Amino acid sequence: LMDELRKPLDIDAVVKAATSTEVAAEIYAASVLAIDPDDPAEQAYLSMLASRLRLDPGLKANIEAEVAKV
Repeated sequence: LMDELRKPLDIDAVVKAATSTEVAAEIYAASVLAIDPDDPAEQAYLSMLASRLRLDPGLKANIEAEVAKV
């Protein structure tokens, strides 16, 4: 498991796994939960991920607001 966690993220595989809007939203939410959204590099990653997942800006904002409540 640790070997898998140390591997670089294959963003193409992550995006390919998003077979529906619901799955894309779950992937994005998990990413928001897993990282520090105040870090500029991680903000850039989240922006790129949302774009690659083709998330509606309103849905993206809703996910971020819900995660902030946690």
